[in-house]
Amino acid sequence: MELKIRELLLELIKFKTVEKNLDELRNIIEFCHSYLKANGFLKFDIFEVNGKWNLIADYGVDVSVYFVVHLDVVDAYSHQFEPIVDDGKVIGRGALDMKGPGSVVIELFKNLSNNRYPIGLILTTDEEVGSHNGVKYIVEKKKIGAKLVIIPDGGENFKIITKGKGALHFVVKAKGKSAHGSTPWNGVNAIDCIIDFYQDLRRNILFNESLDSINHWHNTINLGRIEGGQKVNIVPSEAYAHIDIRFIEKYSLEEIINVVSYFSKKYGLDLEILSTGQPVVTDIDSVYFRKFLDSYTKVIGEPVFDVEHGATDGRFFASLGIPVITIYPVGGGIHSDYEWVDLQSLYKLYDIFYYFVLDLI
Repeated sequence: MELKIRELLLELIKFKTVEKNLDELRNIIEFCHSYLKANGFLKFDIFEVNGKWNLIADYGVDVSVYFVVHLDVVDAYSHQFEPIVDDGKVIGRGALDMKGPGSVVIELFKNLSNNRYPIGLILTTDEEVGSHNGVKYIVEKKKIGAKLVIIPDGGENFKIITKGKGALHFVVKAKGKSAHGSTPWNGVNAIDCIIDFYQDLRRNILFNESLDSINHWHNTINLGRIEGGQKVNIVPSEAYAHIDIRFIEKYSLEEIINVVSYFSKKYGLDLEILSTGQPVVTDIDSVYFRKFLDSYTKVIGEPVFDVEHGATDGRFFASLGIPVITIYPVGGGIHSDYEWVDLQSLYKLYDIFYYFVLDLI
């Protein structure tokens, strides 16, 4: 089993599954389909959405737990798609994020040769660019119902992520009035409008910053980009800004959008929402979560819980009220030139998932 996981991971890394390489996005899904067909009990749904390929598999019974894996990666140098095995590690693009954990899940489904397992597999190829043609599409267009979703895409070193922040990315655009830079009173500075809006919004979004200053479990806001104007001596008549808000489970996405909309109107700005996500909160008292903890304890020992500040595909399942568990093996260097995963930790992750699934039947 360990050799199979290792060899599968090496093969998956070789696929250059970056955003614009549509052929490879299709090829890796076809490869996984062919690999999983060895298990004659699996039923497949393979489909393409705007050039991004997806695979859903199950055993033909009602699904209680979905395992969700994305097989796309961020851009990389060519040599990063030539995996290296060194000192018990696999090094290469996607080794941890998330072809390493993906190889575990795919191998699990291949080996569970029975039609009794109430589990499903979702493979996508566009998580790194927002998941609009992957999990978001699946949640909105496919009949996805489950008691729990497991996404091995966060919580390094076997930390169990039970809470994740919601997200709102948006653009605001301001229109002002041009004038000579020496007589700004004759114009309306569009950049000033953006700055005034941002400062006002920031005060309202961050009023709870002291809730958990140690773990930073509070709302955050980041002005990621601002642009406007033509020359230093011209009052800018147009400006725009890209802003990223992350918010805790105390607030809903609708509440955050309402706040942003209010201040956009107050300052006369046009608002365009780019992407959204609800906060993720797992019911730690649920039967399925307790079963997962039993398997975790059997393999790893005392569980360690953590929170996630970034967004995962779990946000889309949270919108359906489905609890999400996020967990990672040992590794590091995500999105860097030295991305790696520890092989022994992948084998332990397999054992956790295997014992958990056995406990479902």
